[in-house]
Amino acid sequence: MRRIRMAEYRAGFLKLACIWMAILMYGLDATKKHTGGASCSPKHLTALTESLVNESLRCFDEANGKHLGIWSPGFPELHVQKSSPPNWTKVHCSFLFMYEGLNDILEDQKNNLNPQNVSLHKKLQETIERIKMLANCINNIFNSTCSSKPSPPKMPKNVFERKQWSHTLLKAARDYLVWLEKKFVSYVRGTKNGKGKVTKTQPHKYLEGSGYLL
Repeated sequence: MRRIRMAEYRAGFLKLACIWMAILMYGLDATKKHTGGASCSPKHLTALTESLVNESLRCFDEANGKHLGIWSPGFPELHVQKSSPPNWTKVHCSFLFMYEGLNDILEDQKNNLNPQNVSLHKKLQETIERIKMLANCINNIFNSTCSSKPSPPKMPKNVFERKQWSHTLLKAARDYLVWLEKKFVSYVRGTKNGKGKVTKTQPHKYLEGSGYLL
């Protein structure tokens, strides 16, 4: 009789454990589907993306030259007022522009300038994928779909100018991410000190916590 009760107890325990595991896996699957297969923590994802862009810039300069100078027209799509708070719709637009630009750089490196530099290709590809992930994360949290998709960047034809253009775009992308990361850090510090404010660009459900981590 005692053995039967123990068996029933074990069976009940295993059944309960299976139920809890199913609930946990369902929650994880739902989170992955909502955020594109990864945890959506914009502050940490921004820091990681900035690190990848910086590494791509370093690898690019090693392969193409370290004294390329700056592409003088610049990229207004990645220009920010450092003292201004983020406009999340514009941030999403900037990421779309950044994504298109880095894809152009990758294609130029693979097909023209450095077809044998596989490590550079892989680093650029990884960076591009992370930019897309960050753009989706920002869009999901702040409901900030770019209302007017920016025109894709136009790479010049001259070889040196293409290198200069690509170098400047990578540098502008890095600086943009550094600015955005600082905005997240400033917000977290302000919140801890009781100074954080809920604005129209910061949905209340996000600040209270809705499966996303800042």
